[in-house]
Amino acid sequence: MKFPPHLIPPPKSYPFFYGWIIVSVSTLGTIMSIPGQTMGVSVFTDHLISETTIALDRDDLALAYLVGTIASALLLPVAGFFFDKFGARRMIVIASPCLGLTLWCLGSTREVISGIMEYSGSPRTEAGQVQVAFLVLSGGFLLVRFWGQGVLTMVSRAMLGKWFSRRRGLASGISGIFVSASFAAAPRFLSWMISDLGLGWSGTWKWLGVSNLALLLIGWLFYRDNPEECGLRMDGRSSPPRERPAQEDEYGERSATLGEALRTRAFWIPNISLALWGLTLTGLTFHIVDIGKKAGLAENDTLNLFLFMAPVSILANILGGWSSDRVKIRLLFLALMGALVTACWAMTRLDSLPGQTLTILCVGTSGGLFSMLLVVIWPRFFGRKHLGKISSINMMTMTGASALGPWLFAQSEKLTGSYDTAFEGCGVAAILLLVTTLTLKNPGAEKAP
Repeated sequence: MKFPPHLIPPPKSYPFFYGWIIVSVSTLGTIMSIPGQTMGVSVFTDHLISETTIALDRDDLALAYLVGTIASALLLPVAGFFFDKFGARRMIVIASPCLGLTLWCLGSTREVISGIMEYSGSPRTEAGQVQVAFLVLSGGFLLVRFWGQGVLTMVSRAMLGKWFSRRRGLASGISGIFVSASFAAAPRFLSWMISDLGLGWSGTWKWLGVSNLALLLIGWLFYRDNPEECGLRMDGRSSPPRERPAQEDEYGERSATLGEALRTRAFWIPNISLALWGLTLTGLTFHIVDIGKKAGLAENDTLNLFLFMAPVSILANILGGWSSDRVKIRLLFLALMGALVTACWAMTRLDSLPGQTLTILCVGTSGGLFSMLLVVIWPRFFGRKHLGKISSINMMTMTGASALGPWLFAQSEKLTGSYDTAFEGCGVAAILLLVTTLTLKNPGAEKAP
């Protein structure tokens, strides 16, 4: 795929380091993935359940989400392979329109279900309608999770990691300010579009699909895979490379293959920690309205919790990004797991002011650290050469875990009438990972001469 040159000034001609443009467009790309993130889907949950044409209950809808998300997770290593091969620019040009088309199709779910029922000629029974709706939504969730939460997020964040070394934490922290604020505001904004603006769940999904196409042009113009292909160096350095061992690049980072990374504890501890955070938070956000209802909170009051989390998440992202350039990454993972443990405890007491306050503080803190660590951890530990493949395995694990979250939380509510058991289980797992994280070390630092 050839891109016409000279539509905009080449990156090398800018009076400042082009990496800061990359920070901007990477941030935008991550924000545009919101419709494929669980907090972007969760606002539609109760509307889909109440839709007579769809006729799925909460358990069936969570299972459809589980099936679609796990299927999308299994495809992500393929996306990682193509990212390493073709780069961020080509991948974003493919992912953006595919996500937009998927969102439009999700907005047409009623028409798709009715069309399949009529075309098949089968009797319009409730059981048959449920089966068709389950298959349609499973397919829709597969695509929206793959292109949104999977490819779009992976490409944008991995690209950012390739442009910075010493300032990677700072760049991630700056990006995280806007990502955290947008993610926190998204549920309330989408609810406003559905109800107050009067678009309904169908019109909102279609509007999001059309607006996502803007990223196609932005990605085409501004996305660049790495500084070297633009005649630049990471962090905007001007000094020539100095001699280093063959395993290291000119910035002192060792590039491990996917197989080498998978054989290390340094991959699996962060990978499982990030996946557990994803599982817990997707379970929370997917059922957030019902969780709030059981705690005696109105829908708007429940969704407003995310708005209060935004400044906490932003502050955690900034401080975490600044710290990541100066301290061992192990300390930040300890903070992430500690915040998650406390958040799980607080969510079981959401009917009290202390529970709500701790939920805001700890979910916000863990969210800010999570988004920063996703950018920083893999290039620091394993280099940039195979970053797409390594990141895709992490994204596959997180996506699979996030698929389980809503279903496990639904089972907790179904069997016990409460979500507390699910939160308690996640809290215990976080404690075990917190202890394991004490052994986390950078494999590159261990092997350095």
